[in-house]
Amino acid sequence: MFKKGLAFIAVMALTLTFTSAFAGIDQIAIFNENVGWTTVAAAKEATDQILANVKSANSVKVLNKAGIADFIKSTHDDGTVDAVVLFGYLPETVYTPGNSQKDDSLIEQFIVGGNIVLNAADYIFYVTLGGGKNAADGLKTITNSAFDCWGADADVFKPTAAGKKSVPSLPAEYNSPRPMKLAQIEADKNWEVEVAFGSAKDGALLDPAVIKSTTHGGRFVVVRQTPLAAPDRGKVFSEIIDNYFGPTVAPVDPAAKIATTWGNIKGNSIK
Repeated sequence: MFKKGLAFIAVMALTLTFTSAFAGIDQIAIFNENVGWTTVAAAKEATDQILANVKSANSVKVLNKAGIADFIKSTHDDGTVDAVVLFGYLPETVYTPGNSQKDDSLIEQFIVGGNIVLNAADYIFYVTLGGGKNAADGLKTITNSAFDCWGADADVFKPTAAGKKSVPSLPAEYNSPRPMKLAQIEADKNWEVEVAFGSAKDGALLDPAVIKSTTHGGRFVVVRQTPLAAPDRGKVFSEIIDNYFGPTVAPVDPAAKIATTWGNIKGNSIK
């Protein structure tokens, strides 16, 4: 048993060396079956751009409501960083409409597992089956925060230095009446602004922006949350995924997994 364990460790070390050498998002699932503040046609056009342009992920696929639920169940704690892309509609298969799931929803498990949710168009987590049934409490409940995305049509957003570097497809000026608010995030010890690609009002309002948990490392990303036509959305998504998350998201640590496996085998060999 002991020798077999050593052989297994050697094989596992080699396997993990190759699988964990991959940095960036592992698997990406796109949901465009239902949308908010945009059209299904526009969401599918953006999806086609993502499918054509993203090179840093292991896989990118389009899934329906049932498929998104299955995707989250299989990936939320698989040791890699995965992502879900939404277009202003949170599937009811991953979060019960009306905010009755306080801590056990699939979408929250996905984020808590260290994964990423990216949302464009309507207010993140607001719209679901029955319209705006989650409303502003969708974001609050899923992130256990006091965050809101209330902005104004008149707010003029411009790319930040990070946006100019990583997301060149962002317009020089654009609208985002549903941004994240820097002051709210800074007041919450459980979340931080990892990076803002665009801002308004001297940095007080953020979109696109990556908000990251300080406890479990999960992220949510607002991307061009506006009802106006935004033909750049697909390219912006792709650039955030490849240019930012590609080199930023760390691969799985093989040493930790090998140590755990070795401990289990060693314990079994003694019995």
